[in-house]
Amino acid sequence: MKTGKEYIDGIKAMNFELYIDGGKIKNLYDHPKIRPAIDAVAESYDFAFNAELQEQFVTTSHLTGETISRFQHVPQSTDDLIRKVSITRYANRHLGCCSFRCAQNIFAPLLYITKKIDHDKGTRYHDNALNWIKMMQKEDLLGCPAITDPKGDRRIQACKQSDPEMYLKVVEKNKDGIVLKGAKLCQTGAILAHEKIVLPCTTHRKGDEDYVVVCAVPGNAPGIINISVRQPQDDRRIPGAEIDLGNIKYGVHECVVIFNNVFVPWERVFMCGEVEYLDEFNNMFGACHRPTTGGCKSGWADVLIAATDLMAANNGIRNVSHVKDKLADMYSLSETIFSCGVAAAAKGFKIGDAGYLPDPILANNAKYYISKAVYDLIRLAEDITGGILACCPGEKELTNPEIAPYLARYLRGVDGQPAEHRVRIVRLIENISWGLCSILHSATHGGGSGQACKLLLYEFSQYAPYRQEAIESAKRLCGITP
Repeated sequence: MKTGKEYIDGIKAMNFELYIDGGKIKNLYDHPKIRPAIDAVAESYDFAFNAELQEQFVTTSHLTGETISRFQHVPQSTDDLIRKVSITRYANRHLGCCSFRCAQNIFAPLLYITKKIDHDKGTRYHDNALNWIKMMQKEDLLGCPAITDPKGDRRIQACKQSDPEMYLKVVEKNKDGIVLKGAKLCQTGAILAHEKIVLPCTTHRKGDEDYVVVCAVPGNAPGIINISVRQPQDDRRIPGAEIDLGNIKYGVHECVVIFNNVFVPWERVFMCGEVEYLDEFNNMFGACHRPTTGGCKSGWADVLIAATDLMAANNGIRNVSHVKDKLADMYSLSETIFSCGVAAAAKGFKIGDAGYLPDPILANNAKYYISKAVYDLIRLAEDITGGILACCPGEKELTNPEIAPYLARYLRGVDGQPAEHRVRIVRLIENISWGLCSILHSATHGGGSGQACKLLLYEFSQYAPYRQEAIESAKRLCGITP
């Protein structure tokens, strides 16, 4: 297993091609907009070396028998699924932002579907997937799922777009491998990851075979171009800044990733053109990924609630009845978010000999609920915090000797607490709510939009074992049938 320092050293050595702030940079770690995200991932690696956390963060690989990070584990029980939700909550609570450790969610669906395709078509995808996962475990590598395509005109399927590369496309196949061209958007952690896991972002149909590709690509493979995206609070990531950052230690980073004729050898390809298996694979991955959101967003919510509680105390209203009532609502939202993820995991089931899959209905319900719950969390945090959340002077004003004394006097709350503390709390609440580490955007669109989860929730519910029983019960109870 890697330490945080070993992770940082490895990322430094990869020499990603990255464009940011209008130019191309080479030294990622020294850039103020990137280093906080690298540090967040490094901290997550060090969890495995903390004696008090090892029981939760370390396990044994059922594939190799070796000790591995639980972030690399293929779930072999419902307890494994629940632990993944729990460690994600801990990680995000500790970091106050994304921990970037969700690649594991693809492992069981990948092993299952590749074995199925091999059985039906005589391919060798399963061995490829198995060997790749073993490598991820042995070398303790970070993977970044590359999912979201540009999509162009959403009404038109991939093969009929006016620009044929609105979805990542296989533009060449030969005896050695395949060549990819196109782009992936919203790539959280793209330049923090050793591996990109290329996945289709939507359902494809007959005629779209060139767009049905699942494979693993080294993050620094020739032809991969990373373009840093513009995010709220970017301008605050400057040398010497601290208070204005909100979270002064960690952050996130996202890219638009261009695949400019990227070669992928066949041994790294897990699906290529088998369109008839895509729906099942995508639905299984969604079911595996979405319960993790219950841990992810409850971890962030825990920090948001704590900061809001600190602000209430700083304002002298901590024990006012309506404030306590609103804080109780926030606690309830966070625990319900977590409970949704745990429930989906607890009701999981085995899929062949690949591993365990969370309950698809509860998994999609978890993500759909969470995509709405975060709005209430932020509303309550704003309500308790007050107008200063939108009307707070910046760090430079706080340190300007000509005006700092005025702000130190008029921005403080209760006696004994300096104004600077109050401003720091405001910036943290702002950061988590809609800033660089926004819980809002991540919950709304990360891991599938709430609307997509709602549609799948409806579809899966139609075939639930209890569905017909409920219909018959309704008819019987109202007298339509005996």
